[in-house]
Amino acid sequence: MLFHPEYAIVDSAVSESVRAWYLGILLATMSIAQFFSSPILGALSDQKGRRPLFLVSLFLGILGYGFCMIAVSLKSIVLLIISRVFVGIAAGNAAVVSATIVDLSNDTNKAKYFGLYSMACGVGFTVGPFLGGLFAKSSFVLPFAIAGVATVLNWKLIYFFFKETHKKRESAKIKWDEGIRNLKKAFQNKHLTTLFLTVFLFCFGWSFFYEFIPVSWIASFRFDASQIGFFYAYGAGVYALSSGLLIRPIVGRYPADKILFYSLFSIGVCVLGSLALSNAFWIWVYLPITNFLMALAYPTSTTIVSDHATKETQGETLGVLQSIQSASFAISPLAAGWLLGCGIVTGK
Repeated sequence: MLFHPEYAIVDSAVSESVRAWYLGILLATMSIAQFFSSPILGALSDQKGRRPLFLVSLFLGILGYGFCMIAVSLKSIVLLIISRVFVGIAAGNAAVVSATIVDLSNDTNKAKYFGLYSMACGVGFTVGPFLGGLFAKSSFVLPFAIAGVATVLNWKLIYFFFKETHKKRESAKIKWDEGIRNLKKAFQNKHLTTLFLTVFLFCFGWSFFYEFIPVSWIASFRFDASQIGFFYAYGAGVYALSSGLLIRPIVGRYPADKILFYSLFSIGVCVLGSLALSNAFWIWVYLPITNFLMALAYPTSTTIVSDHATKETQGETLGVLQSIQSASFAISPLAAGWLLGCGIVTGK
């Protein structure tokens, strides 16, 4: 929407460098909201149960996508940024999802269940970008409408079919700046400090690469929305297949810390290698490789963090992890948007 030649949510006189900065702000806004909401939702789910927090957060997501539709219809960049705040707050329930998986797991199948969760996410990210890119060719409002409908269906599934998995505990005071406090906690926990720092740098680098690569595709290969959606779906499809099937022999055979180390190292090599590729053909090659490695790294890091938490504090501890991830996903687009803008200005 920001770079499309025939449609612009900002005035046509706005330079491409400013558009790049807007893109960074839009991507960062959701993560900033998620940074503050994740630990709060995670801790509240430990106290109140998982189900009510799912219902409340999904309702906020429905509102957020409603605002997205209005913002795109009015071509209001300000309202679109506000809508991303609501969607980001709702996305904070990722901590509640992880805690629920732990509720239903034991030490032997936890990594497997997190892998299946990643597979479910991968299927969603396969279908979503493909349909989003397809429908965006006729209307940029339509993808947001479909996302809103999907969230309504999600809310109904939770309301009618989800049974509480967590025994409620005594309430404790939760503050709005829990995310900032969690960053302090992360680096006070001697068992998790290195892992949290690793996750932060990993998410920062991956966000830098993956969220802004469509702009490179547009500039280098003249991709339109449907082509971008197709390749995102292609990569996510590999991620889903890997999470649910291909990584199982590796996860079941090798220690989690070694899997995390070698997968992160390999991702870095692949991302650096992609800089030297100037033909669109190579997208078919490096996207499946990087997404397979992502399927190894992401659930493995969550499993290691969960293993260091007690059953009573899973929501809180995984909320800390979510805060770390959200902080990196918030900082990275702001930095990448600024650098992209500078690159456009200098012609590089």
